[in-house]
Amino acid sequence: MKAKSIGVALALAASTAWTPAFAADLGGDCCADLEERVAELEATTARKGNRKVSLTVSGQVNELVYWWDNGDESNVYQAGNSFSSSRFRFTGDANISADWSAGYIIEIETYGAKGSSQGVGNYAQDESDDEGDGLVVRHSAWYLKSKTLGKISVGYTSFATDDIMSSIGLGGTASATQGNIDSAPGAGLVFGGGSAVRVKDIFDVYDIDRGNIVRYDSPSIAGFVLSAAWGEDDRWDVALRYAGEFNGIKLAAAIGYHEYRDQEDDSGLGRYDIGDFDDIRGAISVLHVPSGLFADFGMTQRNFDEPGFDDFTFWYVRGGIYQKFVPLGKTSIFGEYGEANNSQANRLHDEGFLASDGTFYGVGIQQQIDAAAMEVYLGWRHFEADLIGDADTCDPDPSCGIGSDSVDTVYTGARIKF
Repeated sequence: MKAKSIGVALALAASTAWTPAFAADLGGDCCADLEERVAELEATTARKGNRKVSLTVSGQVNELVYWWDNGDESNVYQAGNSFSSSRFRFTGDANISADWSAGYIIEIETYGAKGSSQGVGNYAQDESDDEGDGLVVRHSAWYLKSKTLGKISVGYTSFATDDIMSSIGLGGTASATQGNIDSAPGAGLVFGGGSAVRVKDIFDVYDIDRGNIVRYDSPSIAGFVLSAAWGEDDRWDVALRYAGEFNGIKLAAAIGYHEYRDQEDDSGLGRYDIGDFDDIRGAISVLHVPSGLFADFGMTQRNFDEPGFDDFTFWYVRGGIYQKFVPLGKTSIFGEYGEANNSQANRLHDEGFLASDGTFYGVGIQQQIDAAAMEVYLGWRHFEADLIGDADTCDPDPSCGIGSDSVDTVYTGARIKF
């Protein structure tokens, strides 16, 4: 009798399992709705051309507002942050074997204000602050990578020494300030007194930047990575980077050498031409993790082949505390100081002035908002310059001094990543 009851129960269960669950049907065609929803998702999703190579879309938006005063005029502008500009990128890779892979990067930069925060405000040259610069290619390259041999990149991308003065920093200040101070908010402003000398003429760090190159990066060995690049006909460089942590101390450092031999006719150098040169630059950043105290230092020296172009030297120091004071995320509070010497290397041939030495200093704060992958920042920076006149301005004494002048900026903005 018991066996018979079990058999009946199994039969009822089986019949129930095969019976359509009409009670769950809310009156619509579930399959049609599902297909429509899938079609909507496909229409709004980035697609890959094939299933072999991955595709990742990422980027950031970084905009700011800054007030400036150069002694002759003061104003407020909105612009893109040139320390870490707004951009979007496409990256991906594919495994070839257990050791080898291939990949690519395409990165596009965009500014909402003409000239970015470097150029906006150069009113002496009648630049507008309400026009866009459009789109600029930052990277367009493919690579082959071996876990044991390293990585070869080909295309428009960074030289080996690119970003040494800007990316070496552990104190959480990347949006608020960097070592390449010629990208600071207001760097395109002119000093007062009708000099036509811009802030970036004095503090031109000459970031090595990017080019059409072939680049090699070694595997990381005990925290060290060796890089070398060649391109643009007669340009090449080599750099050594290190990153490590021990006993609660994080350390990041880099040093590099860059050689440029591509100037066809030195006799026709204009305002923005600098001729052939050799460049040595380095930077180091130290962070004490438990306390959040950090210190950064960077320096570059550029030696020119052009007669009359003295060697240019720039250095900076930065220090502060990087700690989680509020639940939103970590806060970086910092101060900075730097000097540029013999900036006449970027002399203004047709303006009647030679840019000589300069000093800058400032303070700032950057706050991370972890939940939104966002950073907000606020800072003040003061630029000073000693300007020297040329023979036409100071005849008969070409070494006469025009005197010191200054530019002040107060800036605030935010970077949000996606």
